[in-house]
Amino acid sequence: MSKFRILCLDGGGIRGLYTAVLLDRLVTAVPTFLDDIHLYAGTSTGGILALGLASGRTPAEGIALYQQWGPRIFSRTWVWKLRTVWGLLGAKYNNQMLHEAVTSELGALTMNDLAQQRKNVLISSFDLADESHAYRCWGPKFFHNFLDRTGDPDELLADVAMYTSAAPTYFPSYKGYVDGGVAANSPTMAALAQALDPGTGGQQLADIRLLSLGTGVVIRSISGQRHNWGVLPWASPAIPIMLEGSMDAQNYECHRVLGTTQYHRLNAILPEPIELDDVGGMDKLIQFANAVDIGPTVAWIGQNFL
Repeated sequence: MSKFRILCLDGGGIRGLYTAVLLDRLVTAVPTFLDDIHLYAGTSTGGILALGLASGRTPAEGIALYQQWGPRIFSRTWVWKLRTVWGLLGAKYNNQMLHEAVTSELGALTMNDLAQQRKNVLISSFDLADESHAYRCWGPKFFHNFLDRTGDPDELLADVAMYTSAAPTYFPSYKGYVDGGVAANSPTMAALAQALDPGTGGQQLADIRLLSLGTGVVIRSISGQRHNWGVLPWASPAIPIMLEGSMDAQNYECHRVLGTTQYHRLNAILPEPIELDDVGGMDKLIQFANAVDIGPTVAWIGQNFL
């Protein structure tokens, strides 16, 4: 049996640093872990990591990227605060530093460049359907480089990284796209579907091996049993509900379809909440990721993935 190996990386803002540390630990424990990945799938910060890994970057370089650029990406000048009225009427952050970061990481590489190196990627985004569309209807967009008519060979990796990470309220949209978390903050089911598609991955279900990494679970809840709320009360929890609820749904679906032999997810509970833009919590993210028991994941990789 020929195994088709998929690595899926969730969205989560600065908490992508947590994922990068987990990946670095897994590579240390299993040095050949990333040698034969057939499909890298990612959303938002996980999309940036996936594109970096597919283009030859190491998890350690991913850690350095967050440490170098994180405080600059999630920072606001007084001018920007005034222009956006403290984030109420405009995006919380400018995306200029984010663009500089992904360009420094990915350069002028295109999706086709990765395809020529037999590195397939699937990156989620959400198309707002501007006036250039003949039939205007917004919806999810999955950028990929499988060599068929639905692929996106000419897209710059840096642009795809921007498409997937333009999180609503945090950053402005980019060329008509917003963060892939709107569609699939965990890209596992999309990656599985692409792998099974006869026109792209062309795989058999029994051959799939899918490893999914999260950015840490933040424990949240809303007290009470009846919430007769309007737009303003729901505004604050709406984005976490949208992003995190879909991840749990994808995890449930993958477990049902693939089972524990073919599917494994590593996403531990964070000892304390760290929000998507909390750069002050970066040292804690590294500490938390280093404290995670990766033993079961290492065993699953050795027994089922490789």
